[in-house]
Amino acid sequence: MSDVMFGFGAMRLDLEDGNDESSINFKDFAEMIDYYMDQGFNYFDTSFAYHEGQSEIGLREGLVKRYPRESFKIADKMPTWLLQSEEDNEKYMNIMLERLGVDYFDVFIIHNINPAFYQIALNCKTFEFIKKMKDEGKAKKIGFSYHDRADLLEEILEKYGDMIDVVQLQLNYLDWESNLTESRKNYEVCEKYGKEVVVMEPIKGGTLFNLPEDIREKFESEGMSLVEAALRFAGSPKNVSVVLSGM
Repeated sequence: MSDVMFGFGAMRLDLEDGNDESSINFKDFAEMIDYYMDQGFNYFDTSFAYHEGQSEIGLREGLVKRYPRESFKIADKMPTWLLQSEEDNEKYMNIMLERLGVDYFDVFIIHNINPAFYQIALNCKTFEFIKKMKDEGKAKKIGFSYHDRADLLEEILEKYGDMIDVVQLQLNYLDWESNLTESRKNYEVCEKYGKEVVVMEPIKGGTLFNLPEDIREKFESEGMSLVEAALRFAGSPKNVSVVLSGM
């Protein structure tokens, strides 16, 4: 995965209070950002929903205020479930821009598309809105994150594929042949339509790190840790551009 970017997922951050998702330890967050940037990476993934909005604010404080804008990329996500009207698209976009302290997104994604949220996005014309964002320079690339079966994904790309740059997919070796997640089938639909894929959940929320000792030993005998093996698998399909991991 030498040409694939390792992305910083800002959704599982260190907390001051384990019972309060908004209580991000901003000092630790800034140190993590510095370490990540020092390794030559620069892709940060956040959402309106992460840490009750504090993920975006933490990126403003630890990244945007401390590094030149051209030195990093930020992907953010529209809170699809909160949309009630077409006007809400612009409302939430402006909130996100303000929280981050930027005037454009490198990638802007409609969050968590599934049958129910797809209908909301259709009703609120959110696909048309993100195309307008790109036309106006408020997003360099646009797309959606997807959590459902391949047949619906194909339906969406058949309808909106001409405007979509990126699809964010759950992809790991445990879900690759899953009848529930359909990682392989979803990836193949994206490949069919020539879409760039950003991978989420490559370690399945840590599950692929906590494996039995005999499995760990098999990977280590091949010279790979469990984490490295999971990331290498996720980064191996040719249309994958970024592999995200929650930090």
